[in-house]
Amino acid sequence: MNRDVCVEYLKYLAFTDEQIEEFMPKFEYAIPVLGLTEQDLRFSMDEWLPQNFDMQYEGVKKLMGATLRETVDIAYTTEYKKQGVKIVYGILPAIQTNYTAIKEAGGDGVFVSFADHWLLCGLQYLFHKVDPCLEKAEEEGMTYGCRHCALNKTRIGGYRKGMMAAPDVIWAWGFNCDEGPKTDEYINMLYGEGEWPHVISRLPHDTHWGEKDDEMVDRIEFLAKELKDGQREIEEIIGIEVKPEHMQRAVANCQRRAFKAGSLVQLVCKSNPQVLGANALTMFCNIFALPMNAGLEYFEDAVDTMLREGRKAMKEGVGVIEKDAPKLGCYFVPYAVPWIDRIFRDNGVAMTFSTVLTPNKKMMQAPSFEEPFMATAEQWLRMPIGQNMRYEIDSMIDKAKSNNVDGMVMGFFDFDRWLGAHQKMCAKIIEKETGIPHFYMESDFWEDRDYSPQALKTRIESICQVIKMRLEQ
Repeated sequence: MNRDVCVEYLKYLAFTDEQIEEFMPKFEYAIPVLGLTEQDLRFSMDEWLPQNFDMQYEGVKKLMGATLRETVDIAYTTEYKKQGVKIVYGILPAIQTNYTAIKEAGGDGVFVSFADHWLLCGLQYLFHKVDPCLEKAEEEGMTYGCRHCALNKTRIGGYRKGMMAAPDVIWAWGFNCDEGPKTDEYINMLYGEGEWPHVISRLPHDTHWGEKDDEMVDRIEFLAKELKDGQREIEEIIGIEVKPEHMQRAVANCQRRAFKAGSLVQLVCKSNPQVLGANALTMFCNIFALPMNAGLEYFEDAVDTMLREGRKAMKEGVGVIEKDAPKLGCYFVPYAVPWIDRIFRDNGVAMTFSTVLTPNKKMMQAPSFEEPFMATAEQWLRMPIGQNMRYEIDSMIDKAKSNNVDGMVMGFFDFDRWLGAHQKMCAKIIEKETGIPHFYMESDFWEDRDYSPQALKTRIESICQVIKMRLEQ
């Protein structure tokens, strides 16, 4: 690998000279581990990123840089294990609080990340090159035709290709996703008992239609106990004690980051012309949801930078699409397939917020409880995917109205037994109650082997035409 190309790439992602010098040894180590080439770096900075993201912003460049840091750190986990560092993974959906508390307690002695997510993002979001991971998982038995989640495939394929080490333990919050915990069991059964140690926490979805999950004290208490039991089991496995002060700092940090994410969403949705594309906006909002081992402080710096740049662009009347362009909300903007957002913008319509990662007023408020596990449980139950459908619908309606969108796009999860049907039902109910048009797109949030730009272009163009015609009436 040409070192000059590596330096050029890091500078493109807003690394300072000092940061490049510090980061370069790990970067050079990770490049072959991740299966990257000089051509991949060139493609990323010359074509993929400038075509699909708003790279004129330093905040967006720092966002990409933070993602790269985390992906490189995942590729380094084999070396970490040799050094005696304990490896702790988690999976989606979850929030970062308990995981970052483990990092607070263990410092450099523990690696904590959602490894499959950040590996997929680093490969796909930056280089459009996650397919080898997915294909490896399919070779190992995660059959292509069954439409398994690409995150679970990345976990298997990344491990089997040597892109990440087996963890000392993976903590799976099986609160929504049933295949995530099953994947960990699958790895153990396929490659040997104890190969992939895992702890599973569960939460039954048994609240009644419209009940406010985050205001039900008995439910918060149940979840708090589930999280506490899971964390104690993790502590015993890795030999690191998580004290109350570690949890308290994690709760406060998560709350601060949620406020910043909410502020950025409000800024983007109020701007006219819109100052930032939806794929980057949604990725920025992971700041309060996902733990990172190496990238979190850089990620938060990226959000801070983007807030400053967004306010400046809004004041100057500069945007990424023409003024008064129609705006669409989305259940979850597919940031791993960023050309979808680009095609919408090419047709004069801007995608904006994602309901799943848009903090509402409750999520931006301080927790009601001082006890950190109760506060964490309440944080989770304030998240849309922690709630019963009617309560989540009420939140989605509030977000759609307050952000003044002209329509909503659902979909991108047809592979998911939960979200596939869930979104279709939500779309029907919300459109009936609000009159806001809803559209559903069959496609995949994480990868685009079955959904090329040509395949979805006609569908996106049709949605854009319908939105424009409605506004002209």
